[in-house]
Amino acid sequence: MKVSHWLIPLALATAWPIQSLQAQTQEASTQAPKLVVSIVVDQMRADYLTRFEDLYTGGIQTLMSEGESFINAHYSHAPTYTGPGHATIYTGTDPRFHGIIANDWYDASLKRSVYCVEDDQVAPVGSSSDAHRRSPKNIRSTTWTDELEWATQGKAKVIAFSIKDRGAICAAGHYGDAAYWIDSDAGFVSSSHYMDDLPKWMMRFNRSHDPSSYMTGSWDRLLDVSHYDALAGPDQSDFERVPKGAKSATFPYDLKAMQSAYNGAFKSTPAGNTLLVDAALVAVKAEGLGQDDITDVLAISFSATDYLGHAMGPRSQEVMDMYLRLDLDLKHLFESLDLLVGKGNYLVTFTADHGASDNPMQAKADGFPAELWAPADLEAELRVLMHLALIDNDKVLNLSNDQIYLSSREKDLAVAVRNAILVHPAIAEAWTWEEIRLSPDPYAQLRRNGSDKRSGQVFYALKPGHLAYGPTGTTHGSGYHYDSHVPLIFMGKAFNPQAMHNERAYIRDMAPTLSKVIGIASPSACTGNPLWVSPANK
Repeated sequence: MKVSHWLIPLALATAWPIQSLQAQTQEASTQAPKLVVSIVVDQMRADYLTRFEDLYTGGIQTLMSEGESFINAHYSHAPTYTGPGHATIYTGTDPRFHGIIANDWYDASLKRSVYCVEDDQVAPVGSSSDAHRRSPKNIRSTTWTDELEWATQGKAKVIAFSIKDRGAICAAGHYGDAAYWIDSDAGFVSSSHYMDDLPKWMMRFNRSHDPSSYMTGSWDRLLDVSHYDALAGPDQSDFERVPKGAKSATFPYDLKAMQSAYNGAFKSTPAGNTLLVDAALVAVKAEGLGQDDITDVLAISFSATDYLGHAMGPRSQEVMDMYLRLDLDLKHLFESLDLLVGKGNYLVTFTADHGASDNPMQAKADGFPAELWAPADLEAELRVLMHLALIDNDKVLNLSNDQIYLSSREKDLAVAVRNAILVHPAIAEAWTWEEIRLSPDPYAQLRRNGSDKRSGQVFYALKPGHLAYGPTGTTHGSGYHYDSHVPLIFMGKAFNPQAMHNERAYIRDMAPTLSKVIGIASPSACTGNPLWVSPANK
């Protein structure tokens, strides 16, 4: 709770020494922003900036024209999922140190899958559903938002929004004032880790801004169809999955009918993005964010892009239109912040938690050597290969996240499993736990950065363009370029407008960069390096 935000918990105290508050105190500088607006777009590939560049007229165009861009920014871990990506953005390190190795992972001691932000010791707030018993307890590092709370002795305000709980919680960190995520019935909710009750302004917002109220009218293309045909291909495609609640995967969409058929339909439409912006702006007003000389944080993780992306894939007209409309939502956000906080008084960071693969069957139809396996089929085939290698099935506890959990860490067993699965035509490479710790191979290093004691004993990578997924839509998780390469833009006084960097940067570099600009300590397990910052703020 807020009263103890700047008191380090025992779990972290035993892992990292406390730095003096004097050393962490925020610099009294006119360069320190009044508000940091941290924007994460779920499943945004880096090429979405350039493919649609000529059609952006709003907030994304503003970021590209007024921000400092790192156009070769990548994640340095695999698997590339939402939980690990968000945790890396805010801790400045890889899963091997922040501990969020996947959205879900197998826990051999519990003999079940564990969700990255589950916590049965906290209570849901704003809902009675146990699905909202959520907290950051599995994040083993502080976040830069935590360090800001420490540096200001809890005076900074840190508020995070997302449709997904993990998107908000990783941003708010251990000591943030609030993390809000969506319950389709109740609206925005939280957990007792952050508060005892929803604030009155949020209760009012939930009453007046029910998600279903955003699902009216028709969702059709924002621009003439010729733009979409040229940049995304035809609207009708065999490689798209019908969004939940819809009758087809073609424009236009009857939003009210979709929401009536499925209460969570708004999550995969532009309405999900608009709802987040509206809630965030109410929070800025109600909480007085950016109204004094102590830096506050507003974090927004846009999840609708991921829900739609999984259903439709990166070559769909729907995904294209989603981003053109997000561009307008961000324009509204920035114009409102100009009025509420003052133009130049806030700093914006813009990135994504991962990219996405092309649909393998669509790529294969175009002549690319891609393949698709149903996840259950791939697991069954790998188990058969292990059985043929005389490996007892009882010793293979779980297959998930491109990892195999074994009943022991016996080296010979892991080597036998590795050799057995390498026969499979979908597998590009496989490693034992010991091999990924020692190998100089960059793809093995991605697995090392993405693993810790919670991981399995054997790791594997599918060939490029190969997926274990359904026949329509797409997914992500690999260490390949299409999943690791994401946008990275900083906009504000500390950065050079229109500056563009071609050298490789890593998303783990974001947290130490912001820490330097704000004048606070980097997160406790940070392994990233500050990116170039203009001389005015050095």
